[in-house]
Amino acid sequence: MRVVAAALIVTALSLGYDMTQPLLAGIVTDLGPRKGQAMGLNVFTLFTGFGLGSLLFSSVLDLGLGGALLLFGGLELLLSLVAIPLFRGEAPHRPQPSS
Repeated sequence: MRVVAAALIVTALSLGYDMTQPLLAGIVTDLGPRKGQAMGLNVFTLFTGFGLGSLLFSSVLDLGLGGALLLFGGLELLLSLVAIPLFRGEAPHRPQPSS
């Protein structure tokens, strides 16, 4: 049962990443005239997150792989619930008509 739960959590996290990363890259390239710098910052934070995530995950492996995955999945679920009210007002950018 723990292996099935861990597999479902990893699948959900992977799906969430696959669905959000291309959108984030699209948003970042629309941030302003310095698209290269914006994309560089995006990639920097992405790979920094990969490194820090691996470091933090390895520190909780004392709980066992199943426990670490459940803890990680629970934390991600909590963060996603916190993100809902924070991003509720987000809307697509609509260019202003030129006068």
